[in-house]
Amino acid sequence: MIRAFRVISILILLAVPLQAQPVQESISVDLVNIYMSATDSRGSFVTDLKPEEFVLKENGLPQNITHFSNFTLEDSNKLGERDVPLTMALVLDKSASMGAEIQGEHKMDIVKNAAFRLLDEMKNDDSTTLISFNHAPTEETQLTSDRKRVGRDVLFQQVEGGDTALLDSIFFALERLNNRSGRKIIVVFSDGEDTASKLKLDEVLANVIDSDVTVLAFGTMALGSGSIRGRYILEKLAEASGGYAFFPSSLNALDGVMDKLRHGMRSQYSMGYAPLNVNRDRKWRTIEITCKRPGVKLRYRKGYNPG
Repeated sequence: MIRAFRVISILILLAVPLQAQPVQESISVDLVNIYMSATDSRGSFVTDLKPEEFVLKENGLPQNITHFSNFTLEDSNKLGERDVPLTMALVLDKSASMGAEIQGEHKMDIVKNAAFRLLDEMKNDDSTTLISFNHAPTEETQLTSDRKRVGRDVLFQQVEGGDTALLDSIFFALERLNNRSGRKIIVVFSDGEDTASKLKLDEVLANVIDSDVTVLAFGTMALGSGSIRGRYILEKLAEASGGYAFFPSSLNALDGVMDKLRHGMRSQYSMGYAPLNVNRDRKWRTIEITCKRPGVKLRYRKGYNPG
């Protein structure tokens, strides 16, 4: 099971008069980290919120916010935090349905162009893995900071036919990012028509919620098609992680989508706290964050399992 928090060991030196050497005592502290975005009543991103404007509760009990970052204030124009690595998994559908066209544009060309633009947003120290899938996921490129290598591997991806194991592939990506530190993103490129996964939506949703990974989805189903279930899956997974789902209808539409994505990722906040309940009982804990500023809507993951 993927965890939604990090355990940090802190060494405290205790001076003992009767001993010439200090005694080391190890204390374990659980830090829950939450990524969050805020929008106003018009849907525009709010980028100037301060920690004192938030009220954070776990299982209804107020918590003390110990860490707070506003990515809008970062010096870099890239997607990662300053001095903290960003790890991204590109999950690319190459099943038979991706060979179709939307308004004269091949679905595979649309997702490749989106992937290239995301790679351009990565900093030198960030890492990316490429996972392709049809009836099962395949790790085409292991985690690397070599963006050119990942870009070449994306370029060579082709539609291979077969069924679509969308949910299994997202879980596969979660496992690859499980032990990585810093900010973690899974970007899914698919038409969302899952026909082969062994895992169910509820199972993958539970693992997404129980992780600290943000899911971004690029759906290539046509808006007027019968892909209601596929669209629902992508939107549900993105929402559960505090991420976003986009549905570009052509290559020309990518410019607007990428602007929204870039703005959304650059407008995130990071918030951390040490839970007052220190028991690792594996019982679900709800997270509730409210903003004191009127009209602000927050998007974040709603809980985690300690343990």
